[in-house]
Amino acid sequence: MTRSTTPPGVTGQPPATYDGVLSRSLGVGGNVLITLSGISPASSVFVLGGAALAAYGTGVFWGFAIAGVISLLIALCYAELASRHPVAGGDYSLVSRTLGPATGVAVFFVGLVTLPLIVAIFALGVADYLGVAIGGLDPLWTAIVVTVLATATACLNIRANAWVTGAFLFVEMAALALLAVLGFVHVERPVSALLDPQAFDAATGGLAPLGIAGLVIAVTQGIFSYNGYGGAVYFAEETKNARRAVARAVLWSAAITIAAEIVPLAAILLGTGSLTDLFGSDLPVEAFLEERAGHAVTVFVLVSIALAIVNAIIAIALQSGRLLFAAARDQALPASLAAPLTRVSASAQMPWVATIVMGVLATAGCLVPLGVLLNATGSTLAFSYGFIALAAIMMRRNASPGDGYRMPWWPLPPVAALLAIATIFVVGVLDPNQWLSLGIAVGIVAAGYAYYFCYLRSRAGTHLLLLDVRDEEG
Repeated sequence: MTRSTTPPGVTGQPPATYDGVLSRSLGVGGNVLITLSGISPASSVFVLGGAALAAYGTGVFWGFAIAGVISLLIALCYAELASRHPVAGGDYSLVSRTLGPATGVAVFFVGLVTLPLIVAIFALGVADYLGVAIGGLDPLWTAIVVTVLATATACLNIRANAWVTGAFLFVEMAALALLAVLGFVHVERPVSALLDPQAFDAATGGLAPLGIAGLVIAVTQGIFSYNGYGGAVYFAEETKNARRAVARAVLWSAAITIAAEIVPLAAILLGTGSLTDLFGSDLPVEAFLEERAGHAVTVFVLVSIALAIVNAIIAIALQSGRLLFAAARDQALPASLAAPLTRVSASAQMPWVATIVMGVLATAGCLVPLGVLLNATGSTLAFSYGFIALAAIMMRRNASPGDGYRMPWWPLPPVAALLAIATIFVVGVLDPNQWLSLGIAVGIVAAGYAYYFCYLRSRAGTHLLLLDVRDEEG
């Protein structure tokens, strides 16, 4: 790979940089389209939002509102970090260049394991939604076919992927708009009902107040549902004027996601005929659609959700390929593995080998039982967000006043985010049902640190070369 030097800084030392080899052809809008596709607000509302409605009732509004505030705080941390280090590789690139190589490698391990498994989780759910229109679909083979097709699509030029994911995204946003309209034109209760957290009580068949513990878990569900706005950083090297544009892409993605999820959920709560029936349903969002729009519209929307899931898989495949490419270019892997993983397509200007390798891992993940996949990915998000918040604090201490985007209300965003994440950890530790997931997350992070100290640290002169990429657009 080629390296260049930037103009000398105040120290007189010209820091080395990578020459850009990816297609710098995305604007803020194109980056946001792909990032939102990876989040998939519609599937979040139907799957995660539906599960939250069944478990936490009207507490979902408070939970998702608080989660929205926390997510915006974390998005501010991502934005400031990305404006200093607009390098493909997402969390790994930001953390390694701020908190140091050891923690960066731990975060790389988190992404290396979880991104392919998240693709597998999404893919295994496609048949459930397509099945309403196409009977007899085998979940496993459907997942494998979808994963292979998504990986092939991810090997196209980034602008082509922006158009493809943008078209799918339009369909899923239309589905969310339909939910909002159906709820707001059939309002059955005052807005104040949203502010009174009540959940379904199976013992009485009615509603009962939701406790603080339940509300905290609803917040964690909301944070997980909004997750993905940091994905904009994966495309930093393909975004024009990246030091400014990627920060804007992160913030726009977070704001749009929060609005696109909380508005239809509020509409459902206000517009359903019976809260008790809604919360007692196995699939609350689908039940609301059946109630207000009928079976034919419900089938159409569920097929749209299947397309939204496929869209998310394409976007996550794009991200995962860039993670592996960035780590290989930094020599975070043995040279024999790193060399082929840094290959870039001459025509599409994308890391095709790394993308295919991650696609193969995702396809293999489809063979793993769903329960194992969920446990393996369930608690890693808190670790990732915790490292990002710490990185934002450390970077501000070392940054010059005029360097890139600077978040408002400093140091509230990272400190408040860390407190929220600490609360999530405490809740997880107190809940025996989450111990396995937490243990797996701790194990992945520990494996990353062990790999660094046992292999990479002694090769510091030739491995883990943490350079930035020259932003040729400004």
